Formats: sequence, structure tokens, C-alpha cells
Amino acid sequence: MTENRQPQNGEHNVYERLFRGPQAAVRVHALKQGLSKAMEAWWHSGQMPVSGLLRDGLLALEAGHDLDEAERTLLLRAALYYGRGMRTALRYQHDAERTASVMRDVLLNVARPLNPAQIRQILTSAETDQRWYASLIQLLREESVTALEPRATLAKAALRYFENTPAKHVDTWTAPGSTQRPRLSQVQIARPRPKLSQRRLRTLANVFGLLAILLVAIAAVLFWQDVRQTHALVEDMQRIPAGTYVIGDPADREMEREVTLNAFAIDYTEVTNRAYRRCYDAAACDWPSRVTSINRPDYFLDPTLGDYPMINVGWAEAATFCAWVGKRLPLTEEWEVAAGSALTLNERFLFPWGDVFDPQRVNSALSTAQDTLPTGTYSPFGDSPSGAADMAGNVAEWTATPANPEQDTPDAYVVKGGSFLSSAEELILSAQQAVDAETYAPWLGFRCAITLPQE
Repeated sequence: MTENRQPQNGEHNVYERLFRGPQAAVRVHALKQGLSKAMEAWWHSGQMPVSGLLRDGLLALEAGHDLDEAERTLLLRAALYYGRGMRTALRYQHDAERTASVMRDVLLNVARPLNPAQIRQILTSAETDQRWYASLIQLLREESVTALEPRATLAKAALRYFENTPAKHVDTWTAPGSTQRPRLSQVQIARPRPKLSQRRLRTLANVFGLLAILLVAIAAVLFWQDVRQTHALVEDMQRIPAGTYVIGDPADREMEREVTLNAFAIDYTEVTNRAYRRCYDAAACDWPSRVTSINRPDYFLDPTLGDYPMINVGWAEAATFCAWVGKRLPLTEEWEVAAGSALTLNERFLFPWGDVFDPQRVNSALSTAQDTLPTGTYSPFGDSPSGAADMAGNVAEWTATPANPEQDTPDAYVVKGGSFLSSAEELILSAQQAVDAETYAPWLGFRCAITLPQE
């Protein structure tokens, strides 16, 4: 388990921009919707937020946005659970006793206890408020006497670890956004190490031996724990393994470039009217800018068109929907790999089905419909090698990638895939458009993606 995995290929910069600029308030609203849903899941079943929600929450805090105490506490709990972003999450905790309670809970989590060594590593950082440490020690002492097994044994082992591996206590830190001056700690952490008898040493060794066996057993199921949390989200998604892929160069279609991606999943189809309507009914998504398509005056209102792709939504509305279902918009590179990389053949295609355009496999300008068709109409013959439908034609799709990444406040995003108005040349998978974020069009929709747990 590592602290703060380093993002690849500018991934961090892309997502950091999502919480800056004119659209930041909309994205923070979507984040809060996701956190509210995650808190409900935590209280009902103890389910942790997906790691992508943790990442977005920490990025929002780092960008200067305010989250309430319950949301920040949930992020700390998730950071300790995943072993990522722990110091960042801790910097934004303002209640020492609440922080200590969370620390106690994860240290004594019988199914997946936190290693006390990770707490000690946090204590060596001068960036975090350590006033919670005194409360944590007191809570562990109470648990060691009153708790049932095996919590009592875990509490005693943690106490012995902290007493025999003291860390320098730093208490000169002020929480971000706090106007209160820190109080001086009344707990002296550094103390002379007591001499232990051989019997106590053997007992201590046995306790930590049992803990080591428990941690090894838990490590064997960590991946399954993460997969189980995202399983419901990815049931109707196509999984793409981590790796290095060859995709087209948007500046020159004769050129290729390599990209290295983490494992992810992408929706099998474009988001439908029916799915978006559920988001609207839950008061999480806005009403579309118009309810008509090119030829249908009641496109969004007609229940018989529920399986047709959602249109007439801007970038922020698309991102809000994806956040509501616990997902996100795909990066341009992810979209193109899912659309045209033949994973088993280690090659890429110009179109989802191959290198030769076939008007019988796609809803394009050559189709008779001249409007959207139900998602998956050309499946499986028009599917991508990974199994995703309508990656070319039907509606073009928003991505998470800014069209002008060098700008701090991008107002346009990359759109991929072409639509029912596109020619064969415009449907080549390396083709892309720069579209203003506030574009609401009957040819423009989206699908969502999610980062998969690392193996």
C-alpha cells in the first residue's frame, strides 16, 4: 500500500483543472452529491467511497473549496482505508477528537486494521495537526480495557507500538481555514524507552506475529475489497486493463503516439434519456436546454425514447451526471483506447470495427435516419474491439480533457466519436473537436468512465 500514487501522463493536472475556473462551482456541487451518496452508503453498510471520489475530494480541498466537517471526515476515513492521500486528508481536519475517533476505528478494524507504523509516519510530518494524538492514546487505553476481543488485543498492541517507538510531536501547525491558534500539547510523546523483560519481549513478539499473519491474510483480499465496491458500477461497462497503448495523433492522422493508462472501465453505451431522467428526478441533474431532437419534438419527454442517447447537455451537466452515478467523464486517451485498440492483437483500428469504413455499421451522415437511433442499434457489428457500442456516430461525446490544456481556465473540451451528421473522414477515431463547454446540441452526448482498483 503506497501513499499518494503518482498520476501518469498529466492525469493529476487534468483533474486539478476540473476544480478551478468558471465551471468549478458546478463540479464541486457534483462532488458534494457524490459525497452525500457515499456518506449514506457508509452509514447504512460501512461501504467506503470509491477511490476516484477520494481523489476528487482531496483535489477540491487543495484547490481551496470548502467541504463540511462530515465530508472531510469521510475523506480521511477513505484515505486511511486506501492508504492514499492520508497526509492531505489530515491537513483539513479541524476537530482533534473526531480525528482521533477515526484513527481509532481504522486501527481496530478487525477486517482490515491499519498498521500502527502508518500512524507513526504521519506523526513525523510537520504538515499535519497532531493534537489528535493525545485523544487517540486515551481512546486506545479505554479500548484495551473495555473492548471485546480481538479489538482489545489490537488496542493493546497499538499502544505498545506507540510507547516503544515514540515519534517527535510537532504542535505548531494551524489547520487550513482555521483562525484559532494551536494549543500546546500536554502529552509528552518522547520518553525514555523502558527496559523490557525477556518474557514481555516474547509476549510482544507473539502479539505482533499474530498481527503480521492477520495483515498478510487481509492483504490477500484487498483487491477483492476494492473490486466489490465498484462491482455494481461496472456491471454495464467495458473493462480496459492497465498498459501502454498506441493511438492516433490528433495533429497528424498519419502519426501515432503511445500512452500509458491505469486500468479503467467505460460505459457500454452512451448515457440514455432514461438514465439522465433518473438523475433529474433525484434533483441531482439539471433539465436539458431543450427537449427536442432534430426530427422529434418530444425527444426527452417520450418514454418510448428512453433508450436513445441523452443530448442537449453541456460539459458541466455531463460531468454532474457521471459524478452522481459514482463515475467521471473519460480522458481523451481512455476514450480512444476503448474505441479502437484491439487489445488481443496489440494494434489499433481507424474505426471501431476495423480500418475500412462501412456505412452499415454506424449511424452517420450516410444513414437514412438523419437523427439519433437507440443506443446499441449497430451492436455487435459496429462495436469496438473492447465491446463498447456507438463509439463512432450516433452522437459525439464529451471527454474530460480540456481542448486548451495550457490555459488555467479552459472553456472548451475535446469531443470524440462524431455523430449522425458526420462523414466517414470525421468518424476516424483519432479525429476530435474542440467544443465550448456550454454547447447544447442535438448531436452531442456523452458516456462515463471509472478508474479500476490497482491489482
